[in-house]
Amino acid sequence: MTTSLPELSEHLSAFVERLLPRILTQVCRDPGSVSYGAFDRHWWHYKMRDFPSIILQQGGYALSCAAVLPAFAQASDELWQLAAGSCRFWNLRAQKYKAFEEYYPWEEGYPPLAFSTLAIAKMVAQHVIDGEWVYEGLQKSARQLQQRFEARAANQQVAGLAALCWIRRIAPDLVDQEALLQIGDRTLACQHEEGWFIEYGGPDLGYLSVTIDCLWDAFDATGDRRFVEAAAKALAFISHFTVLPNPGAGMHNSRNTDYLVPYGISRFLSEPPYCEMSARVLVDFWGDLHHPRHFLHAIDDRYFCHYIGHSLFRALPLIQRASSTFTKPLKRVPHDVPSRYFAGSGHWLWADAAGRMTALVSGYKGGIATFWFDGVSCSDFGWVIQQGKQQWVSHWWADFWSVQPAENQLVIEGRLVPHREPISTPSKHLIIRGLSFVLGEKMIGWLKEKMIFKEKQTTPYHFRRRIRLLANRVEIEDRVEMPPGGELRRAPRSSKRHVASADSYHWEDLCHCPPQIRRDEQQRREGIYTQITTVYGTSET
Repeated sequence: MTTSLPELSEHLSAFVERLLPRILTQVCRDPGSVSYGAFDRHWWHYKMRDFPSIILQQGGYALSCAAVLPAFAQASDELWQLAAGSCRFWNLRAQKYKAFEEYYPWEEGYPPLAFSTLAIAKMVAQHVIDGEWVYEGLQKSARQLQQRFEARAANQQVAGLAALCWIRRIAPDLVDQEALLQIGDRTLACQHEEGWFIEYGGPDLGYLSVTIDCLWDAFDATGDRRFVEAAAKALAFISHFTVLPNPGAGMHNSRNTDYLVPYGISRFLSEPPYCEMSARVLVDFWGDLHHPRHFLHAIDDRYFCHYIGHSLFRALPLIQRASSTFTKPLKRVPHDVPSRYFAGSGHWLWADAAGRMTALVSGYKGGIATFWFDGVSCSDFGWVIQQGKQQWVSHWWADFWSVQPAENQLVIEGRLVPHREPISTPSKHLIIRGLSFVLGEKMIGWLKEKMIFKEKQTTPYHFRRRIRLLANRVEIEDRVEMPPGGELRRAPRSSKRHVASADSYHWEDLCHCPPQIRRDEQQRREGIYTQITTVYGTSET
């Protein structure tokens, strides 16, 4: 694994050189086409979609960031022109009835509004295109961003705030200064005292890294140091997870993301006293970029256009400049205490004194757990009960879980969550289109409740889990209240909670308990309850 910033710089440089052609394939490159600059290949090329997803216009910003890199100097002017074309295409779509579509026509979605507007505003500031070419679109988006607030997905709200900050800078007549200050205060209040920002009920390191990016964008537009201070607290929270043998949280995130983005973290390479923390996080999370298992290799091209691509292009020159300072290998920082429990997020980080066993448990996700025995990992993702077409699951992030920590154990109690897999059909899409044409953004809350939160869907079935971490083994005792006729199955890695930008492939999808780890299981039925005792350890235990 790469342990120094110069090595990481080389690997990242090679990766972005291979990435740019994939992003360019997504955009219409024909100057004579009415679709010139459109980044939704399923719309302009395959003709599979009847509207272009406007959030993908962030790909234009990725091209403008790539254009200034030495590796692409020969094509700099052409990349610049394509980026300008993406801005003009965005402006045409932004002016349409119930614009800002991502998943279906007339959506009026907040993420496509916030992220695409932020990208366009920054390209105006870069002089990729004159502001007059996109003024009408910015006018419409500025009005909506001042009237709407996304409290449950803070990365989206911070992106919306950053977009307003940049619009205020390039077109001050479109954003009221007092309103901007109030939105800024309210947005910063979404940060928990532990450092994370709320994402569907808890922290998500992937989206938190996006939030850090956007906080720096807001600072660059305003000079308000509060945004940097908030980003620093977020970085400190992420840094706690570098003590794991495989850094990151993965399915332990509230929104199931496996990735991090590097730009905002890289900004701290020149920001004392966070320089070394930033370097260590970068090396720990991206140091094995050359390995096939690295999370970036499983991300689809849509999401490289969506956001991740331009964060990589922006981070590269920052990492290259800092490489002259951080020339030596960065040593991993061990646990300063053998156990750390975050009461706000419900995460429990644990390591034995000898350093042979490490664990990460997520109390507010039904007690899912990952363990490392001498660096070899295995995971326990709870249970799924199949009852006909109905499923009941324990792997679900929610605030109804009761989490009781002790010295070497965690007890989690709550309820199973009902789930039926939604199947996409022509009739359902027809209904959604009809409703969205009339209701627009008013539909979004209903869809999120049905597919994501399920807070109004109650269940009588109880679930209790006790996890005991010992020196060389893990003992898990589960007590599951069984619905009539239900069939108990071990849960796969994939969460039933829908998150569109998650669910990229991970090697644990194929094997989350490798042969080096021994798993012993005993089940017994006690009335309506099933008791399961599972012991994890190595073949030596």
